Amino acid sequence: YSLRNELNYDLESTIQAIAAMGYEYIEAYGLGEDGLFFGQYTPEEFTAIVTNAGLRVASIHTSYFTADKSNLFISAAKTLGAQHIVIPYLDQNMRDNYDGIADNLNAIGTHCSAEGLRFGYHNHDFEFIPTDDGRIPMRILIENTDADKVSFQADLYWITKAGVDALAFVREYPGRFMSYHVKDANRDLEQTTVGTGIIPFIDIFELNELTGVEYLFVEDERTDDPLQNVQNALSYLKSL
Repeated sequence: YSLRNELNYDLESTIQAIAAMGYEYIEAYGLGEDGLFFGQYTPEEFTAIVTNAGLRVASIHTSYFTADKSNLFISAAKTLGAQHIVIPYLDQNMRDNYDGIADNLNAIGTHCSAEGLRFGYHNHDFEFIPTDDGRIPMRILIENTDADKVSFQADLYWITKAGVDALAFVREYPGRFMSYHVKDANRDLEQTTVGTGIIPFIDIFELNELTGVEYLFVEDERTDDPLQNVQNALSYLKSL
């Protein structure tokens, strides 16, 4: 997603550029209920583009879906050789029923775990805005889902943007996190180059075994020189 505009312009060259930087794995996005990436590429076609560049897809961001559609996404993940399936977003009109969302995540997770895949949900900042009855949506989702079936992809920037201590938050839920979006914040809580901001990545990564994290995915949503931004992020992470 960091390179969404570049992918739309020239997918194959952009994938090749990512590989040339030294990345080994990517997280795909844009897989919908039509079974296509970006409404255009079959999982087989997308896999060929990625593997021809020497990369592997470790995780897939999907559209929101219900448990009865699980087989479509499981099949795509297996075609790509991906180990993780992630629902990345809830539309505004879905945010008044987090208990129901948790039930659906549990049901999807049952299907995924039976197929040897890890399934999870990715946060933004709105999941930390209290509901009308004073509950925190992110806690509803974590505490009302089965740890054996549902994990979470913690976007470290959005947690910080919400005014929450990301290090303390991930420590609070051992084993519940499958991956991180490694994205940094400056003191004004705007996005900045990974490694130049205020998020304590080193301290957070030291807890990876405790938290259950298997992958670190660089994400930088800024549109000024995206290729350089993700290159700089990789250089920082390799320096740790």
